Amino acid sequence: MRLKSHSIQIKKNIAVLLHLIFLSLCVGGISVMYLNSQIGSGISWLRQKNYEDSPQFVSQFEEDLDSIFDYVAYRDVFEEDGGLDLSSQMFSVTKGEGPEIIYTLDEVLRYARSQGFYLNSDFEVINDLLIYDNAATSKDYRINWRAYMIDWEPDEPGDAYTSLLELSREVLDCLGSYYKVHYRMIVNPSNLYFQILYYDDQTEAIVYTNAEGRTAEELKGIGSYCYLDNELILPESNLPGDLQNIATFMEKNNYNDLENYSFIAAVDTSYVADDIYADNAKAYKHLRDRFLEGLLGLILGIIGCLFTLYYLILKSGYRSDEQVAPSLCEIDQVQTESFIALAGVLTLFALFLAENVSGRLLHLLLPISSWNYAERMMRVLVIYGCVMVGAFSLLRRYKCGQLWENSLLHHIQLTIDQYFIHHSFSHRLFCLYISFLSFQLIGFGGGMAALHFRRYSGAKVAALVIGVMLVVIDCRVFHKLFVTSLQRDQITNAIVRIAEGDTSYQMELEGLSGKELEIARMLNRIGTGLEQALQEQVKSERLKADLITNVSHDIKTPLTSIINYVDLIKREHIQNERIQEYLKVLEQKSQRLKTLTEDLLEASKASSGTVKLEMAKLDLVEMIWQTNGEFEEKFAERHLDLVSTFPERGVMIEADGRHLWRVLENLYNNAFKYAMEHSRVFTDICCENGWAYFTIKNVSVNPLNVGTEDLVERFVRGDVSRTTEGSGLGLSIAQSLTKLQGGTFEILVDGDLFKARIGFAII
Repeated sequence: MRLKSHSIQIKKNIAVLLHLIFLSLCVGGISVMYLNSQIGSGISWLRQKNYEDSPQFVSQFEEDLDSIFDYVAYRDVFEEDGGLDLSSQMFSVTKGEGPEIIYTLDEVLRYARSQGFYLNSDFEVINDLLIYDNAATSKDYRINWRAYMIDWEPDEPGDAYTSLLELSREVLDCLGSYYKVHYRMIVNPSNLYFQILYYDDQTEAIVYTNAEGRTAEELKGIGSYCYLDNELILPESNLPGDLQNIATFMEKNNYNDLENYSFIAAVDTSYVADDIYADNAKAYKHLRDRFLEGLLGLILGIIGCLFTLYYLILKSGYRSDEQVAPSLCEIDQVQTESFIALAGVLTLFALFLAENVSGRLLHLLLPISSWNYAERMMRVLVIYGCVMVGAFSLLRRYKCGQLWENSLLHHIQLTIDQYFIHHSFSHRLFCLYISFLSFQLIGFGGGMAALHFRRYSGAKVAALVIGVMLVVIDCRVFHKLFVTSLQRDQITNAIVRIAEGDTSYQMELEGLSGKELEIARMLNRIGTGLEQALQEQVKSERLKADLITNVSHDIKTPLTSIINYVDLIKREHIQNERIQEYLKVLEQKSQRLKTLTEDLLEASKASSGTVKLEMAKLDLVEMIWQTNGEFEEKFAERHLDLVSTFPERGVMIEADGRHLWRVLENLYNNAFKYAMEHSRVFTDICCENGWAYFTIKNVSVNPLNVGTEDLVERFVRGDVSRTTEGSGLGLSIAQSLTKLQGGTFEILVDGDLFKARIGFAII
C-alpha cells in the first residue's frame, strides 16, 4: 500500500515537473516572440516571407525617396563639379541699416561649430551647447534671400527677420539631407538605384542618378521599383501600396520648367551591396525565424501544460490508485473564505518579494531594454503559481463536497435556515421579502447618492459596485425562490406517488434544505411505514389463504369418509324411520360441509391468483341462455320468474368457459337464495364502448342493510340473520374469477333492489 501511495505521488511530482518545463517553454516562446517581432503587427506579417514584401521595406523605400528628392533640391546648392563647394553662397542678410552680408557654406559651418552644432554619423544635427548668448539668438537679421529656398516669400513682415543661429541650423539640416544620399547612395555602394531626368528638345538633360549607364528597363529588372514620367498619371510600381507624392516632388524640383521628366528608383533585392537594405533584410529574416521558433515553442508549451494540468486535475486529492474517494490535505480544512483571503495575502507578499528581490536580480542579468518586459512576466508567473496552488485546494474541496459545506456563507445559511425551519412558509416568505425590499431600498439610495457625486471617480466605482451587488442580490433571491419551488414540486410529486399506491417511493434528500428537507424526511418515514403495514397485511392475507387451504384439505379427507359411510348405511335399507331421518339430515349436512369446503378452496385460489385459466372465444349470449335453462326449474321452486333481454346476435368475448360458468352459477344461486318469492329476476346483455355487460337483478327478501363493498367480502351474506344455507363466499368468488379473466364486476344496491353486473371486452 505504501509503495502504491509513493507510486502515484511520484507520478504527480513528475507531472508537476513536466508542467513547469512546459510552462518555461511557453514563457520562452512568448519572450522570443515579443523580443523578436514587429510589435503591433501580430502574426500576419509572417505571411510576408521576404523583406521586400513587408510594410517595413515600403516604409524604408518611401523614406529614401524623400531623401532623394531632398538631394535633388540641394545638390546644385552645395555641389560644384561633383564635389562639395565650401565657397557656395547660402543666404544674404541685412542687419539694421547696414550693408548686405552674404554667408558662404564655409562661414556657416564655422559659425555653427562655434555654437556647438555639427552633423553626426547619421547626418543629423547635434547640439553640444545648452545656453547661447543674446547676440546668437536675437532676431535682428533681415533675410534677403536663401539659396536653398528659391521660392521663399515671407507670409508676414516679421517672418523676414531671424537670428544667424537659426539660419545656420537650417543650412546644417539641408546639408545633412544632401549628405544622407550623397554618402549612402553615391559615394558608397547601395542597393537602391535612382535616376531622375529633366529635359526637352532644346536643352541638355539635367540628370540626378547613382546608376550611370543603366536604362530604366534594366533598373526595373533588378527587383522592386517605382517608375514615373510626364506621360503617366500614376506611378508604375511592383511594390505593395501606393506612392502618390512622386509627381508632386518632380514638379516641385523642376526649377527650369522643362517639359519632360522621368523618375525611377529600384532596389536590388539580391542585396549585393552592404547597406541599410541588406542589414534590414538580414534582421527581418532573423526576426521571422526567431518568431516562428517562439510560436512553435508557445504551441508545444500550451499543449503540454494542458495535458499535465488535466492529469493533475484528475489525480488531485488521490494518494493511491486504490483510493475510491478523494481526500483533503491539512490546508484544505480551513474555511473556504478564510483560505481565499489567506491566498490573496500570500500572493501580495510573493509579489512584494519578487519586486524587491528577484526584480533587482533581473536588473543585474538583463539589459535595460528588457527590464520592463521581464518584470511584467515575473509578476504574471508569481500570480500564476499562487493561483494554481489555491485552485487545486479549491478543486479538492469541490471533489470532496466541502467547497460549499465548509464555507462561512454555508454556516450562516444553516443558522438562518435553522431559525426559519420551525416557522410557517408564509412567515419565511414575509421575512425574505422584507429583507429583499430593504436591500433594494438601501442599494437604490446608495446608487442615487453615487450618481449625484458622479464627478468623483470614487463615486463612479461605488455606483458600479452597488449596481453589481443589486444584480447579485436579485439573482440570489430569484434562485432561492426557484429552488424552493423546485423542492416543493418534488414534495408534491412524492405525495402524488404515495397517494397513487407507490408506498415504496422514497424522495431524494440531496439538494433539499430547510423546512422542505424536514417535510421530505417525514414523507419518507410515512412511505416506509405504509410499505411495512402493506407488507404485514399481504403476509397476513397469505397466511389466511394458506390456513384456509390447509384446513380445507384436512377437512376434505374425513368428510369424504363420512359421505361414503352414510351412503353405505343407506344401502343397508334400514327400516327404522327415525334412523332414516337421521341419515337424511347427516347426508344434507355433510353435502353442505362439502360445498363449503370446496367454496373455501376456490375462494383461496381465486384471491391468491393461482387459478389456471384456459382463455377462449365464447358467445356470451349463448352461455347466458344455457345458464337460464339450467336454473329455470330451480327458480320455479321458489316461484321466481326469469325475465331476459338479450341481443338478437351473439356477442363474442374471450374468457375461461369453466370459470365463467362458475361466476354465472354463483350469481344465479345468489338470486335463487335471496330473491323474494313470487317476484321476477331480470337478466339482460348490453354492449357499450366495446364492452359486453351482463346484468342480473332481483328484489331481496330481506332488507339489504349491508354495504355494497361488504357484500363481496368473504363470509358476508345479505341475510344477516343467516337463516339461509349460503356460505357468504359466492359473490367473492365471482368477483375474483371475473377480474382474473380481465373482466369487471360491480354490485349496486338501491333499497331492496340488488343488481350485479359483469363485463368483458368484445372481440
